[in-house]
Amino acid sequence: MSFYKKIRFSLRFISAIFKKQLKNIIIGLFIGVFFYFLFPYLFKLIPKQRQQIKIGKVGQYTVNEIPPEVLENLSFGLTQISEKGEILPLLSESWQIEEEGKIYKFKLREQDIFWHDGYKLVPSDINYNFNDVVFSLEGNELIFKLKEPFSPFLSVVSKPVFKKGLIGLGKYKVRKITKKGNYIKSISLVPSDETDKTLPNKTYKFYNSENDLKTAFNLGEINRIENLFDLDGLFLGKNTKHDQELKKDIYLALFLNNSKPFLEVKSFRQALAYAIPKEKGETRAIGSINPLSWAYNPDIKPYEQDLARAAGLLEKDKETLSSFKITLTTFPQYEKTAQLIKQSWKKLGIGSEIKITTYLPTDFEALLIAREVPLEPDQYYFWHTTQAGNITNLKNPRIDKLLEDGRKTMDIQARKDIYYDFQRFLAEESPAIFLTHPVVYNVYR
Repeated sequence: MSFYKKIRFSLRFISAIFKKQLKNIIIGLFIGVFFYFLFPYLFKLIPKQRQQIKIGKVGQYTVNEIPPEVLENLSFGLTQISEKGEILPLLSESWQIEEEGKIYKFKLREQDIFWHDGYKLVPSDINYNFNDVVFSLEGNELIFKLKEPFSPFLSVVSKPVFKKGLIGLGKYKVRKITKKGNYIKSISLVPSDETDKTLPNKTYKFYNSENDLKTAFNLGEINRIENLFDLDGLFLGKNTKHDQELKKDIYLALFLNNSKPFLEVKSFRQALAYAIPKEKGETRAIGSINPLSWAYNPDIKPYEQDLARAAGLLEKDKETLSSFKITLTTFPQYEKTAQLIKQSWKKLGIGSEIKITTYLPTDFEALLIAREVPLEPDQYYFWHTTQAGNITNLKNPRIDKLLEDGRKTMDIQARKDIYYDFQRFLAEESPAIFLTHPVVYNVYR
C-alpha cells in the first residue's frame, strides 16, 4: 500500500469512528472541561486529615503537676504575662488593688466564655484554692483578701483555671491521659472546636532522660522535641528539620554550696568565678532575673575571666588549697562545660573532679545545671534563707530583706529599685557563678 493510500485509509477510519462515537466524544469533552474548572473547588470540600503532633518532654509529672506549657493549651488565667513581664488582662478585664496590696478585686470579661463541657463561665467557677487567702464574690467581681501584701499576686493568677477533670477554657481539651503508676506517660489533646481544621492534634509524651527522649524520636514515637541543648545521638534524615533559639528565660550556672568548707568564704567563691573563661559566641548570663524583665539590672558585676585577680583572692589560702578538691556534679549534656571549669581551676592550683548524674542531687559541693527563670522578678524561693529552693544555702540578711520587701512593695518603680539592689548584692556574694543563656534546638519531623 502506497504512502498516500495509507493516509486516505487512516483519515476515512478516523472519520468513521468520529461519526459513530460523536455523542460519546462530546460528552467526554464536556465532562473533561467541567472537572478541569470545578476540581479545585471540589478538592476544598474533601475532608482534610488533621495534623498529628507528638511532642516529647523529659520529666515525671502527676495529674496535679502537669507542665505549664501543656496547661496553657487547655485554659486561661485571670491575667497573662507579656514578654517583658508586664501584667495584662485575660479572663479579667480589669482589677483594683486595695489596702496596700492585701485586697485584689478582679472584674471578669463581659463577653460569654464557655467551658469545654459547654457551660458558660461564671464568677463562682473560679477558685484557685489558695492557702491563707479569703475568696469572695460581689456580682461579677472576684475578691481575694490576703493576710499580707503580696505584689507578685497578679502574676500568680495568670495560672490557668480548671473545673474538675481538667475541663478548661482554651483551644484544646484533654482526650486521654495514660499513666504508669502515679506518673503520666502521655496526655493527648484535641481542639475544643472540632470544626477548626487549622489546629493539629497534640500528644505530649514524657521520658526519664534526654537519651530516652532522643531514642523515642529516632524510633518515631514522637515527631517533635523542644529546647534540646544538643543534637548528639539524633538521626537527622531528609524529613527532619531543626531550628535554633536563644533562651533568655534559661541560664546555665554553677551553684556553690555555701555550707561546705572553703565555699562558705565569699572571696573564695569570687575567685572561682574570676577563673572561668566565658566561651566565645555565647550569650552571657550575669544574674538570676530574666533579661527581658522590667526588673533586670544590666550593670551588675559580670566576672569576666581574670586569673591574676583570682590568684590574689586566694593568696591567704594558697598552702591549704593543695589538699583541697571540689566535686563538680552535673548532667551529661554539660560535661564539656564542666571540663572547661576543671581546667580553669587547675591553673589556680584548685583540684576538682567531675561527677555525672541523671538526677538532681540533694547534697553537693558545686552543681552545674540550667535553671528556668520566670518573667516575674520575685526570687524569694530561690535565694531566701528559709526556702527549699535556696540550694546554695546562701545566708545573707541584706538579700533576705530585699527579697521580703520586693514582694510587699506595690509601686513598680520602688520595686524595680529593690530588685536592682538585689542583683548587685547577689553578684557580690557569688553563691552561684552565672555562665550563659543557652541556644537550644527545636527538632521536628
